[in-house]
Formats: sequence, C-alpha cells, structure tokens
Amino acid sequence: MDKTVPISVIIPTYNRGMSILTVLEKIQLCDLKPKEILIHIDLGDGILERELKRRFPKAGIMTSSIRQGPGGGRHRCLLKCNTPYAVSFDDDSYPVDSDFFSRVERLFAKYPQAAVFGANIWHRQEPEKTRSEKVVNFPSYMGCGYALRLAAYRQVRGYLPRPVPYGMEETDLSLQLFAAGWRVYEAGELRVFHDTDLKHHQSREVTAGSIANVALYAFLNYPLAGLSLGLAQVANRVVYCIRMGRLRGIIAGLLRIPIDCYHYRWYRKPVAWQTVKAFHYFNRTGSDAR
Repeated sequence: MDKTVPISVIIPTYNRGMSILTVLEKIQLCDLKPKEILIHIDLGDGILERELKRRFPKAGIMTSSIRQGPGGGRHRCLLKCNTPYAVSFDDDSYPVDSDFFSRVERLFAKYPQAAVFGANIWHRQEPEKTRSEKVVNFPSYMGCGYALRLAAYRQVRGYLPRPVPYGMEETDLSLQLFAAGWRVYEAGELRVFHDTDLKHHQSREVTAGSIANVALYAFLNYPLAGLSLGLAQVANRVVYCIRMGRLRGIIAGLLRIPIDCYHYRWYRKPVAWQTVKAFHYFNRTGSDAR
C-alpha cells in the first residue's frame, strides 16, 4: 500500500486531450503520494472522464457544463479537499523530484504563517532550475505549480470562474491573502516542469481576457481612492500587448470591462487603501513593508 501525506492534488483541465494522464503518471512516481487527487474538467465530452476512471479510479472527478476556467475549477476542487494542504498543477505541469510532497508538508510545518509556496518552475526549451533550500517571501506565485494551506484559502473569497485567467487569477488571490495577514513564498526545493512553450498567450482570446481581468481585479479589490491606480494598470496592460504585437483582442478586451464588472459586482469587497498601496509597493520593489 502506498504511503501518503495529508495533501490533495488539484488539477483543472479544458480541451487538452489526454495530456493530464502524463501529469498523473508523474505524480505516481513520487515516494510519498498525495492523499487524494481531484480533477475538474470544463466542458467534458465523456471521453477523458472514462479514461481517467479506468486508469486512475481513485481520483475524484468533477465536470462543468459551462466554462469555469482554471480558477473556477480550482475553487471547486479546493472546497472539496479533505486535507489541510493542497498542491495545484496545470494539466501540463508536474513535480520533478520524488520527494516533492514530503517537502511540501515539511515547509508548511516550518512556516505557519505561509498560505502559499510557489514552486521553482521552468518551461519547455528553458534550462532546468537548480534545486535549493532557499525560501523567499514573494507578493504572488505562478498558478501552474504551487502548494496552498486550505485554512488560509477558506478565510478569503478565493478564485472566481474566469474562462481566461491571465492578469487576475494569482494576483487576486495573493492580494486577498496579503490583506488577511498571510504570506506567499517561493520555495526553491519544490521544482515543477511546465511542458508548454506559452505560444497560446498570443491568441486574441488571451489578449482580450487579460485586459478585462486587470480591470475586474481593480474593480473588485480597490476602494475609490485606488481608481487611478486601476486605470493605470489597465493602460499598462494595453501598452504591453501593443509592444508584444498582440493587437488582436485589445478592443474586445476594453469593451468587455463594464460588462464583466457588472456581472461580478456582488463580489466587490474593497481592501483598505493602505493595504492596497503596501501590496503594490511589494510588487514593485520586492519588499514586504508589513
């Protein structure tokens, strides 16, 4: 019988074929296994569900008839977890080292103020990251590989269902946790390989979604005093897209802003302006002034 640690693995997937099977195979190679694995499938056609049940019958599977996006899928999984900690991967990212999950448990025990440990991540065609014992306080993390303390997550609003998460998902949760007094770290000993070249970031859908998300993030979290900061962040995102040659989707993204803000208006819960400024300063300088 496999030895386990009190950790849930959560994986959202959408329109990715069978790539998630590789992720699950890599997890099975670890010395200590997670206690449970929860998978959320957006707009599933039944084929992947059947293959998962055949090859990984103990994995919990959730589906949605409407597109929840990675954040929405993770949120549903996190509410179902029966462990104190969760590790989230994408459907194309996975742990590199066999003691990954035992290291996660040890880190949470050592750092009781930690809500998130972001992994040491590299992508396809990038050099492998060297493993280290370094633990650094960061304002945010990368969503394709991180560990989360469930008690911290359940104190805040959490992720929202957004089909395109870029520009909001990690930053939104990080600000919520920051305002609640928790800390986010990057742990050099938690190595994750993300098997992608990120070319999908060039798509019209991603460009439009990322612009709308920056505005929605500001609308949900900033008080009226932060309006100018929110507008500046939207403008910076548009300029970034232009510089990167991502012109398709800019107008669509700007037009979606009022619609999305109205749709999510019930989630608006402004953070104290001093806290927003402290978090923004942390993002700019890397210095946590709390």
